[in-house]
Amino acid sequence: MFQRKGKTKHKGEQTLAALDVGTSKVAAVIAILDEDREEPRVIGSHQMSCSGLKNGIVVDLAATEAAIRMVMDRAERAAGSVVQDVVVGISAGGLESDVVPVEIEIGGQRIEPADIDMVHHQARAGIDPGERTILHAEPALYTIDGQGAVMNPLGLHARTLGAAIHVVSADTAPLRNLDRAVRSADLDVTAIVSAPVASAKAALSREEREVGIALVEIGAGVTNIAVFAQNLLAGFSSIPMGGADITEDVANALGTPRLAAERLKALKGSASSLPRDNHELIDVPCISGGEEQRRRPRAELVHAIRSRLDILFDLIADRFEEIGFVGPRANQVVLTGGGAALSGIADYAESMLGRQVRIGMPRGLADLPDAQRGSAFTALAGLLLVAAEGPESDWSAAQSLAMPGTGGSALSRMIQLLKSSF
Repeated sequence: MFQRKGKTKHKGEQTLAALDVGTSKVAAVIAILDEDREEPRVIGSHQMSCSGLKNGIVVDLAATEAAIRMVMDRAERAAGSVVQDVVVGISAGGLESDVVPVEIEIGGQRIEPADIDMVHHQARAGIDPGERTILHAEPALYTIDGQGAVMNPLGLHARTLGAAIHVVSADTAPLRNLDRAVRSADLDVTAIVSAPVASAKAALSREEREVGIALVEIGAGVTNIAVFAQNLLAGFSSIPMGGADITEDVANALGTPRLAAERLKALKGSASSLPRDNHELIDVPCISGGEEQRRRPRAELVHAIRSRLDILFDLIADRFEEIGFVGPRANQVVLTGGGAALSGIADYAESMLGRQVRIGMPRGLADLPDAQRGSAFTALAGLLLVAAEGPESDWSAAQSLAMPGTGGSALSRMIQLLKSSF
């Protein structure tokens, strides 16, 4: 069996690797981070479909392991080096968010670092073991005397110091299966990161996160929503629907194989309808196979796409309301993921959501191949940026902890405190 060996590194040089396990594909990228460069420089990458995944969940361990080995081998050959440690992204697995609130007595004294450490310690203690696994847990905001949102309470006087710890979790079983598949491919997992959090690293500027923005990642089987305000992750939600559902609708509407439907969606599909669509004819392969094709109005293809998008974006608008992304300053939305590559989807989203919408592309990396500069690879680029940042804070070390049953009230309270941002 092939055994991996670490590469000899030059002084001041760090090799980074990221592995994005999506709904139906696996993608890998390897980069070098030099002391004299701010951006990681990509030196190898590869991606391929994976039959061992269904809606982002490992359903065939051997097939998933084989796909991971293949993409890493191809990326390593292109890079001319072998990697051992990888940051892994996950887009499914029942991602959810909640908030752990905690408050301690200060007695009117000045808030010292030890007080903040105590709040963190008590918040950590409030995350009890259970059925879910923590992916991210970090202070979303602080409060003094139970009022207002404070970014940095250090040095302020208060009777009480509180904190709201935003927790993103996943179902434990899918996470363990993913971890096992990666480790079975002779790789060490340094961190597992939720795809929307990774995408935000690559697609959003700090100013956007400060002002308030929603990132909507449309994957093949799952659409994830992450809301940021004051440079903090303020809300999160998942919808079990994505680009694969659009493809399925196209296949059913046109009576064509799924592979042909995916190709038609990419080449001829659009989220915007035009009068000429009724007169433009497209070649549609028959579902029975063979060389036979039928000519159908492009309007049928566009109608199938828009019908599913109407359902999806109605759900997205509802989740915005639930999260609290409302008001005059909740006006910026960024679309990422493979679904964001659909022609006309930004204009469509603006009309459906009543907000300014742009397509998020990977940034922050040097020498990224042209094939991976699209919205579908934003999460992969973000994972590499996470790897470049090095070990996260102690909050991220809580991956063996589970989701507390705090309910929705704590999250609602935090959103209300952040509402001035929107």
